Amino acid sequence: MRSPSFYLASEILSGSPTLFCSQVLPAAAVDRSKFRTCEQGSFCRRYKKWISRPEREKALWTVLPQTRAPLPEGGFSFQVKHVNEETPHLLLKLNIYASGMVRMRITEIKPLHIRHEIPPGDVVSDPPPAAAKVSEADESGKSIFKFATADGTAAEDRTELNARNMLNFERYRTPKERLPPDTASVAAPDTVLLDAAAHPNGLDTNGLWEEPFGGHTDQKPRGPASLGMDVSFLGDVPSLFGLPEHATKASLPFYQEPYRFFNLDVFEYEIDEPMALYGAIPIIWAIHRLGGQTVSSGFLWINPSETFVKLERDTPDGKGGPAHAWWTSESGVLDTVVMVGPTPKTVSAQFHDLTGHGPMPGLWALGKHQCRWNYMSEKDVATVDSMYDKYDIPYDTIWLDIEHTDGKAYFSWNAAAFPNPKQMIDNISAKRRKFVNVVDPHIKKDEKFHVYREVRDKGFFVKKVSYKQIDDPTDVKPADWVEETKIPDPTATQPPELFCGEGGWHPRKVNDPTPDLTDFEGWCWPGTSLYPDFTDPAMREYWGSQFALDKYTGTNADTYIWNDMNEPSVFNGPEVTMPRDAIHPNGMVEHRDVHNMYGYYVHRATFEGLQKRTPGDRPFVLTRSFFIGSHKYSAIWTGDNYAQWSHLKASIAMVGALTLGGQSLVGADVGGFFKHPDTEMTVRWYQLAVLIYPFLRNHAHLETPRREPYVFDEKTMLRIKASLQMRYKMLPLWYTLFHRWASAAEPVVRPLFWDFLDDPQTHENEEALESQIMLGDSLLVHGIAKPSSEQSEATVYLPKASGWYSIHNGAFKAPGAHVHKLDLDSIPAYYRAGTVVPLKSRIRRSSACMSLDPFTLNVYLNPQTGAAKGRLYIDDYRTRTYQDVGLLCARKIDFTCSARLGTRTHHAKASFEETLKSSH
Repeated sequence: MRSPSFYLASEILSGSPTLFCSQVLPAAAVDRSKFRTCEQGSFCRRYKKWISRPEREKALWTVLPQTRAPLPEGGFSFQVKHVNEETPHLLLKLNIYASGMVRMRITEIKPLHIRHEIPPGDVVSDPPPAAAKVSEADESGKSIFKFATADGTAAEDRTELNARNMLNFERYRTPKERLPPDTASVAAPDTVLLDAAAHPNGLDTNGLWEEPFGGHTDQKPRGPASLGMDVSFLGDVPSLFGLPEHATKASLPFYQEPYRFFNLDVFEYEIDEPMALYGAIPIIWAIHRLGGQTVSSGFLWINPSETFVKLERDTPDGKGGPAHAWWTSESGVLDTVVMVGPTPKTVSAQFHDLTGHGPMPGLWALGKHQCRWNYMSEKDVATVDSMYDKYDIPYDTIWLDIEHTDGKAYFSWNAAAFPNPKQMIDNISAKRRKFVNVVDPHIKKDEKFHVYREVRDKGFFVKKVSYKQIDDPTDVKPADWVEETKIPDPTATQPPELFCGEGGWHPRKVNDPTPDLTDFEGWCWPGTSLYPDFTDPAMREYWGSQFALDKYTGTNADTYIWNDMNEPSVFNGPEVTMPRDAIHPNGMVEHRDVHNMYGYYVHRATFEGLQKRTPGDRPFVLTRSFFIGSHKYSAIWTGDNYAQWSHLKASIAMVGALTLGGQSLVGADVGGFFKHPDTEMTVRWYQLAVLIYPFLRNHAHLETPRREPYVFDEKTMLRIKASLQMRYKMLPLWYTLFHRWASAAEPVVRPLFWDFLDDPQTHENEEALESQIMLGDSLLVHGIAKPSSEQSEATVYLPKASGWYSIHNGAFKAPGAHVHKLDLDSIPAYYRAGTVVPLKSRIRRSSACMSLDPFTLNVYLNPQTGAAKGRLYIDDYRTRTYQDVGLLCARKIDFTCSARLGTRTHHAKASFEETLKSSH
């Protein structure tokens, strides 16, 4: 494959096309009032005004090529000067990575306050990806840095940054000042065109220094600090994908309202909305049709403060041609990465080269998880477990929600309902099953609770700021100030106590730079709760230590953890979360700067604690809130969905978007969390989930009826059972695909375009985009999201390939659109011709009980060649010894008609068994 090419011109921040990232083309029912919109947020409102300014095409910032300096990790830095400032105040850092990425960062030079930057290793791997070799050349006085192609052939541009001149970078100001320090001296500051917080075009000053919303006032002692930029995806761009987490279509709609990233506890979220949900991975995947070729690229915006993204088109009908996006974040630094591609496989590889590869999950994590709010006692748990066995339904893990605790003090047990938790969990372990407890990050305020006392005494809680007004020490009386003597009118009838006293000059009032800090208290499940500063490595170390078996009493090594409510959820906070002006004592960082990473740091601390608790074990953590890089530490579910057909269908797109963001161990609550599904919806949801949810759990609200598989009528129960048995039969395929994800960055589940980029129907056909998804490269699944009374048949699009075989009856279909008659026993699903699928035919009560059972290889021949290929990956399914390549078995399987099937299968089986013996 040819190497990518990159160009950087000195006009990188001008209105002309700026940063080109290229690849040589080869020959071949929410309460909306609680949550603010772009227009209700001052920095987003300012940005929209800024990008609509007159003469936007005029360049304001320019890179100074003569300031080029090498970066320690490779790449270069440049100073950036604004036309209305005497000296440069911004620094641009440019990294070009050998795997095919360009990273561009912009920050302040000597800011009044430290601008928050994500520590190395938290999102971008440390050390970072290998740098590309970059050479310098001069053309017409421009300083151009070129990443040369292998053969020197011409490249086509596909991504431009700031091509529409929408760059904004608000430098820190002194309190209440319109302009930052060192701005060019002007007689009338109001006339200066500087940034979105200082310009003469109807500037909106509301919210610059404080901002009310929903009964709360956000104090901003550091003033405006937002940033923004535009990105253009060139060529004919039929679809954009990604931007998790939003409950939208797979092919991202171009809404009037921007997509919002601000992790929130959203009660009863709606479908087809750009509103923020629980997690944030600000990545866009683009498909470009260029020069007769179809290629893909990715764009990543790395900023954990509140962010808005607006998708736009040039065409009046919003279809075809280039696509654009503008991005704006409340604070921090501008940090972007362009992943050049050109194939989906290379974009995924580039993303994981940047952020790191995920770990292999234990095999049990891919089995059935049984959860609800809540199993209320040890007897309840034992009953659920035994009923699964009674009806011979496989499952791997039972979960406990918040009611198992002593008054919502996590790491504790309700002694009345769970008097002997260790024995309860040991009984589950004896059946080779696992246990998961919820542990939320809000800490109950209770002197009897050791975690509260210890975190408080260590000073690890997030702080509340109590601002006091003082005279501004930098405000001095003007030299030409003339005092006016005011003499009371002796004839006035005004009472003496209303006389205002001596007039004259007074310094302005500002917030005390050393305000009082107290532990922030909010309201959550325990009542009054406090919130640890998980950005602090010392706090994360403490948190992880609490999972040790000698500290978290009642648990054993088969107990794993669920981190919920970690956006964080604050019931009485603004937008049901933590105030932005709260202070994280680790670095005295405002919460606004790190909000979208709070949940990431929580589940990372939990994962690392479990690693230390049981050396060599594979930790399992489920999180609701997440950020870029969460794939290294946790599974994710799509939150509190509804028992509605629309939510069933939306889960296809939501799971697909998450996997494009690097998160493959993902799923939605089967059957919906809120309300209760009818039997048909339950069956259809299971039929879909067992084939496309890598993380397979059903969960339900406290007020809903029980919905374990065995509580339904016999026909429904048998259909659910058949679905779950299919899942367990397919575990070897699932596990092999996870090895491909962990080792080669291939999403376990992915939209059709990932495997069939050259088939235009996979980026424009409605059914192919929104109702279908691939499990690996071998199985296509079409979800059914309407009751049979509304839908008796489905049109399934089978992409261009050698053909397809029904998973249910083996019937062969050629590529193209096919009408599929529906029944309640199955949904359309097809194996790709030319694949060998590893399975296990003996279904037992849990995945661990099946680990040494023989494999079955199903062969789906390519009818043109009479051949098929596949993979099978085997290790011990539970420890980290897989990281030693000598202790695993990863084999490719080739089959042709020239060999007898029985002989070929026997030979492969013998080879696998021999390798397995060496791994024990």
